[in-house]
Amino acid sequence: MINRLLKIKQFMTVTLAILLLRFENVSAQESVLVYSNTSPPDNAANVYGIVPMIEELKNTIPMKLVPGSQLFDSRTALASIGGGIADAGEVISSYSRSDLKHAVILNDLMYLGRNELVVNAAATETLLLNCPNCLTDYAESNTLFLSGAAAGSYGMLCKNEVTNLTQIKGKKFRAVSASRRWVRALGGIPVSLSINDMVEGLSRGLVDCIVGPIAWLKSYPIADDVNYIYAYNIGAFSFATMVINRDKWDGLDVSQKQALWGAQSGVSARTVVRLYVAEAIKARMIAKEKGIPINNAGPDIEEFWLDFRKDETSTVNKVASDLGAKNPKEISNNFVKNIEKWEKIISSSGLSNLLNLEELNEEILYKAEVEYEALLQKNIFDKINPEDL
Repeated sequence: MINRLLKIKQFMTVTLAILLLRFENVSAQESVLVYSNTSPPDNAANVYGIVPMIEELKNTIPMKLVPGSQLFDSRTALASIGGGIADAGEVISSYSRSDLKHAVILNDLMYLGRNELVVNAAATETLLLNCPNCLTDYAESNTLFLSGAAAGSYGMLCKNEVTNLTQIKGKKFRAVSASRRWVRALGGIPVSLSINDMVEGLSRGLVDCIVGPIAWLKSYPIADDVNYIYAYNIGAFSFATMVINRDKWDGLDVSQKQALWGAQSGVSARTVVRLYVAEAIKARMIAKEKGIPINNAGPDIEEFWLDFRKDETSTVNKVASDLGAKNPKEISNNFVKNIEKWEKIISSSGLSNLLNLEELNEEILYKAEVEYEALLQKNIFDKINPEDL
């Protein structure tokens, strides 16, 4: 493993030197922390999640955002951060399954829940507080997980007609991770396309539909190719919003670690509320303007989901075991417990009503960010001393 990491780091060091010639505007100063992701600059993940963090920390940790897959794509994110192409960035564990064989369990169990506020909190708590092997996964790739988010309000964004369960059969769907099992169970054909490729895939007819958050109608340039939306709001996909290079983290002083750690609950809360809750509202508004019908699923898919998820935990445990995960049952059990815990926390807070908003309301969204951030801070981040990471 050490030799493998050394080879990766040597390769990445050479590549980084080349990239720095291309991105001189990033900074020549060693102290600048370069954060990169695949999202466009105007994507809500950057506008509301990352940019405010950079502004908040500018006097403690100078940071630079390099968005839009300029430094890596979704499939190479983990290796790129671990190797130093970027100091930190977003990681989707399903694209690094063999390296994140424990952490990916939380991603694979996305169909146990349907509320992104709940699933994000449950996944983050499980990873940081209940899954040492998950953290070891990141450590072995020379990285450290700091915070996460979750995508919700799932449905099918379709070029060709899908308005009910019957019309799913035989059609091709862009689907990754657990959504592939979901599509197969519904009678569809899953097709693997990265986020970067799915736009062209839908446009060229390589797939009939994209399985994903309705918010993607706003977040990605697919509105001209989507003619139908089948909405069922089942599933919530967790991912890492902030993974940092281990060497970079170790090079920060105590005050910098404290400051960066203190910003994570805010990054997580703003990303979930703005990137998925608010963007889903905007997406529905776009659909209405363009005359794209939104067909809300009925009781039939609810019944199908309740039956589908009965076997999900055992299925995911088997997949994880085959990947070499040491204790998949313990990890999935902790995740299930945390989902139940956070369902109660979110329900009692009143934040669940956020998902029922039909129109944008800046005051409600801001209050939700603040309240959700406070809940994450109190129940997860305050329980960890960043100096011990």
